[in-house]
Amino acid sequence: MNASTALPRPQPDWAWFLDLDGTLLDIAPSPNSIVVPEALVPTLTVLRAAAHGALAVVSGRPVQQVRNMLEPLRPAAAGLHGLELVTPDGLRHGAKRPLPPVGNLRRMLQENISGIPGVEFENKGATLAVHFRQAPAAEPQLRRIVEAALAKNRGFEMLEGKMVFELRPSGIHKGLAIREFMAIAPFQGRVPVFAGDDRTDEDAYKVVVEMGGITIRVGEEGPTTARWQVESPAALRLWLAEAAELLKRRS
Repeated sequence: MNASTALPRPQPDWAWFLDLDGTLLDIAPSPNSIVVPEALVPTLTVLRAAAHGALAVVSGRPVQQVRNMLEPLRPAAAGLHGLELVTPDGLRHGAKRPLPPVGNLRRMLQENISGIPGVEFENKGATLAVHFRQAPAAEPQLRRIVEAALAKNRGFEMLEGKMVFELRPSGIHKGLAIREFMAIAPFQGRVPVFAGDDRTDEDAYKVVVEMGGITIRVGEEGPTTARWQVESPAALRLWLAEAAELLKRRS
C-alpha cells in the first residue's frame, strides 16, 4: 500500500496504541542507549487524559521496562510483542497458552554470535533479539545462524526489524494484544489508532485495518500496509503533541 503523508485529524473517540523504539523514540546504537525526550511523557499524559484513559504502548520490550522508561506515566502496555499485558487498572496478564522452552534456542544463539564484533544479544526472557546496528555487514552471517537455530527449536519465528532479528513464540503478535485491549474499557467502542515503524508492526496494522482503525508508519523503509506515514519519531511526537492539545481543548 502507498501510504499517505498527510496525517488524519485527531478525533475524541480514538484509542491510541503506540510502538516505542523507532516510533515514539529515536533508534539508538543499542537498546540501552535509547533517550526519552523530556516532552514525551507530558504529551502522552495529556493525550491519555483527553482519550479518557484509552492509550497503551505496544512494544517488543518487556512491559516493566516500557513502564519504567515512561515514568511517571506508567501506561497500559503490551510487551514482548503481546506476550505480556498490563491493563489500565494495573493488572498484569501473561501468555494465554503454554510457551515453547526458550533455553536451548538462547544458548545456541549466544554461543554462535558471541565472537562477532558489534553484535548485541538481548535476552528478554520469553523472546530474544539479535541486534547488528553496529555491525551491518554481519547480517548475512547472523541470518544463517538464526535460521539454523530456529530449525532446531520448533515453536519460534523470526521477525526482521531495523537492524535486528527478533525471535518470538509463533502465533504471538502485537495485533492480538490490540484486540485484547479493544475488548475492555476504556478502549472498547473507540476507533483504534496504531503507530509503528518496521516489519514487526505489520501484524498490528492488519488487525487495526480490519477493525476500521487508523494505521501510521514512522519512517520510509520498505513496503507497508499502514495507511498513513510520517518521516521520523520527532515528526510523530510533534503530531501527538498537537493532537493532545487539540483534544484537550475539545474535551
